[in-house]
Amino acid sequence: MSSTVAPETSFEVNVTKDTFKFNAAHFVAYKGFRERLHGHNYKVSVRLLGSRKIGPDGYVIDFGCVKAVTKKVCKEINEHFLCPMRSDVMTIQVKDDDEADPHGGTITLTCEDGSVFVFPKNDCAMLPIVHATTEELAIYLWGRILSGLNSDYLCKRGIHTMEVTVAESIGQEAVFRMRIPESSIQEEDLKSLSDVGSYIKNGDIVPMPCPSAPGADDSSCPPKTKQKVDPTADSNSKECAEGCRDCQEKLSEKLQKLAEAINAGSFGNINRKNVNAKDLEKLLT
Repeated sequence: MSSTVAPETSFEVNVTKDTFKFNAAHFVAYKGFRERLHGHNYKVSVRLLGSRKIGPDGYVIDFGCVKAVTKKVCKEINEHFLCPMRSDVMTIQVKDDDEADPHGGTITLTCEDGSVFVFPKNDCAMLPIVHATTEELAIYLWGRILSGLNSDYLCKRGIHTMEVTVAESIGQEAVFRMRIPESSIQEEDLKSLSDVGSYIKNGDIVPMPCPSAPGADDSSCPPKTKQKVDPTADSNSKECAEGCRDCQEKLSEKLQKLAEAINAGSFGNINRKNVNAKDLEKLLT
């Protein structure tokens, strides 16, 4: 008799609700670069991967549990400035409140470029992150949501992995996925597990210009005055590292020169019926 092999199966749940959102201000800053202060309407979703069988109640997990925890975590940082308390390029000073201050004190951020921001402390979410990027927010929220759901409970239900997605706008989202500890862990151990700094590479940042179209929103493009240029790079790389607008201007100048050469009939020995890229380069010299 031939034995029947059970098909490989797995279960998962994905939870996305209108209440899984927070509106917040932020800016990303790293060595040599700072964004302008701006904000996003963030959205969050949670995915839980389970084992081959669901629980005796028919669930991987009750949606209500995930909704309650995620909604609470989002509400904590809604309508706040996301302050990266572990920034390595900003000096952050926290002034506690006094009896005359209804805002709970102030937080002063002094940036590498000399910019200074002063916020009411009650308007800030002081987060253990470094750059206030969507990626780092996904890590932070993963830890906060896992703490609320309880890792021991999830493991008993056969859930082995949790994934958190954070979107700052339509089509722009970051995903953080990690296995859930198989045994109950203390709060300090959970903080270590979701420590943002441990997921950031060391080393120099290689700047990349944003290929923005003219008139496009370039609020997140590094300003050309903030770019770091590698002195050993070739001339073309240096030009690109100076910023998007410089590249566009140089291209416009070359196209104008090419148009003038064609209009003037300066073709020399070029075969007009079979013009290639090298021929056009000759017209620019």
